Amino acid sequence: MNPYQKLLERKRTWTPVQTTAGTLVEGAEETIYRALAIRHMELPVGDFITDALGNDVPKLAREVLQSNVQDEIKHDLALGYITNAIGVDEQAEAEAMRLRDAWVAHPDHTILKALVAERAIFFVLLPFFRFNGDAGLRTVSADISRSLIYLLLILQVELVPMKNYL
Repeated sequence: MNPYQKLLERKRTWTPVQTTAGTLVEGAEETIYRALAIRHMELPVGDFITDALGNDVPKLAREVLQSNVQDEIKHDLALGYITNAIGVDEQAEAEAMRLRDAWVAHPDHTILKALVAERAIFFVLLPFFRFNGDAGLRTVSADISRSLIYLLLILQVELVPMKNYL
């Protein structure tokens, strides 16, 4: 069995559900709303991975990455449920959309853009959500963190042979 199949078999399945609003840590509300607006980067990460699946990713890794594209959709849905429950900051939402559009337009390789978005944005925000969020946000961030680790392992491994593209 190849290492990618082992990763796929170890993945934990989860289903996003609508949460109810709880109490956020006092003083963290503005930052939580701004950080939640970054959820708009979830689907572009899936698109970046899908774009790279054509030729740039070895066949053995494709199945795990295709599974992670489905996870990105779940992440977006779960974070959307959180915003349904606790609300959004419209200014932060507009700023996040501009950030997403700039990220999509950036000329770097799609695998690199996916890796940077996951490592620099979501791996930083998810612990913040667990520390400062309500019960729903803590649960969703833990579920997303568990599924992200597989994506990061694959992207990290696949970046090494792709160094000529970057």
